[in-house]
Amino acid sequence: MILALLSQLRGWQVLDRLINRIAGHFTTWPADDFTRFTATPIGQPAATPLYTAQPPAARPLKPPEPLSIAPGAFEVRFNRLQSEGRYEQMWSMLAEDAQRSWGSEEKFVEAMERQSGGAQVVEAEVGAVNIVPEWTDQHHNRTYRNVARLAVRYRLKHEYRELTVYRQVHLIPAADGWRTLCYPQAS
Repeated sequence: MILALLSQLRGWQVLDRLINRIAGHFTTWPADDFTRFTATPIGQPAATPLYTAQPPAARPLKPPEPLSIAPGAFEVRFNRLQSEGRYEQMWSMLAEDAQRSWGSEEKFVEAMERQSGGAQVVEAEVGAVNIVPEWTDQHHNRTYRNVARLAVRYRLKHEYRELTVYRQVHLIPAADGWRTLCYPQAS
C-alpha cells in the first residue's frame, strides 16, 4: 500500500525531489554511489559542501598464497644450491633442530665450503616420495609428524671420478613448505 502511494507521488517532480532529500538522511547508499549523497541539504542547496565524505578505502588485493613446494623439488633445489655454493640460502632451508645443531649460519657455511673441497654433488634425482604420519630420528632421538620420506640418488664427483650414492632423506613440514634435517657430521 505504501509502495503504491509512493509510486503515484513519484509522478510529481517536486515531491520526488523532496522524498529523495528526506530519504537521503535516513538510508545508506552503495559505496560507488556514495559521493552523490555527501551533503543532503534541506532547504536551499549549498554551493559547495564544507567537506566531502569518501567511502572507505578498498582493501588491497592480497596476492595468492604460494603453493607448497613438492618434497622432491625441495630436495633437488637444496642440492642445486649446494653445488652452486649458495650456502647462505641453504641455511633457511634447514629445520630448526638442524640449525641448532650447527650453532650458527657462519659455522654451517664454513663446513659446507670445506666439504665442497672434497666431493661435489653433480646431480640429485628423487625416486619414490612417501608421506609418513610419524617418524623418529634414531640418531638424534626426535619424533616428527607428517614427514616426507624420499629415496634419492646422488651423483658425486670426487677429484677425477664419479660416484653414485643412494640415500633415504627425510623432510619435515614447515609453514611455507619443507625443511631438511641436514645435521653436522660427527667428527
